[in-house]
Order: sequence, then C-alpha cells, then structure tokens
Amino acid sequence: MTPLLDLFLLRPQAYVHACQNQRAPWWISAFLILVGVVYGLLVAVLQRTIGGELQGIPIANIPFWVLALGNMLPGVLIAIMVHIGAMLVAWLMAKALGGPGDLGALYRVTGYLFPLSLPGLPAVAFTVAATTVTPPATGPMPLLYQLLAMVGTVLLAAGLYQALRVTQGFTPIRAALATILFATFSTSILALA
Repeated sequence: MTPLLDLFLLRPQAYVHACQNQRAPWWISAFLILVGVVYGLLVAVLQRTIGGELQGIPIANIPFWVLALGNMLPGVLIAIMVHIGAMLVAWLMAKALGGPGDLGALYRVTGYLFPLSLPGLPAVAFTVAATTVTPPATGPMPLLYQLLAMVGTVLLAAGLYQALRVTQGFTPIRAALATILFATFSTSILALA
C-alpha cells in the first residue's frame, strides 16, 4: 500500500518503486484495469442518467450489467492505448531535453500515473456519455466534474514531473519544462480530436 500512498502524496519513491520493484508490472496492470473499469462504469451510469437511445435501443431497456460491461471492456482497452501513448510522448519529451529516454522505465512510471487520473474521469465519462446517446445531451458539464478534472490534471502533471526526475535524472527546471511540453503536446492532439 506504500507505493499507492507515495503516489498520491506525489513522492518520488512511488516512481522508484515502479522502476525497481519486480511486482511493478502487476501494479501497472491493476492500475490500468482499475481506471478502465471505473471509466466504463461512469459512462454507463451517466448514459443511464441522461437517457435517450443507444444504437437505436432505448437505454432504459438495456440491462445495466450489459451497459456497464459494454463500456468497461472498451474502457480497459482505452486505458491501455492511453498508457502506450503517454509513454511515447514522455519518451519524446525526455529525449528532446537530453534525457536518456529508457522506454522500459517510462513504461513503468507512466503506468503508475493512472491512479492520479481518477478525479478527472467523471468529466471524460460525461463527455463520452453525452455524445454517445441519441439525442446527444445538451447543457453544460456539471461544475463538480470540471473541478475534479482540474484536480486530476494537476495530479497528473505533478506525478509526471516526479517521474521524469526519477527516470531521466532531470533537474527541477528541466523536468518542469518536459512536463509543460508533454501537456502542450497532449492538449494540442486532444484539441484535434
């Protein structure tokens, strides 16, 4: 439980654990599955709450377990794809700033970042749920979801900063610059979607 506590307290020891512990791949798998399942459940709950139709079938007529399972499985796959993407972008930013890169270490530490994204999942799930139902939901995202998304973003940035310090041996300024570049690149890609 210590790595998880270190992770949420934004301590570098969590990323040292990711790089050195033989059980780190199990933790990474658990984190990816956890985030994917939570995301899928949130999408299912929000789709049920919003109502309407899904693929021409009234959502009220779809058993919740089918709706949940139909969102959890893609949720886990999405988490895996996001992990690979985050690892590659972190590698690009590390190499751009003169770091060693080391894909293996970046694979491990970016996997450890996933629990930090949990506060932001309601906002992402709301956006997906609102656009997948027919008719699409209108109205603003709840303020609570927006605030949680900001908390998740700050946690992820702080975690990435620590991860880059541990894996790349960056100075605080270089790690901050790599984190800013990572955020800028990721935001620009998401804006295109």
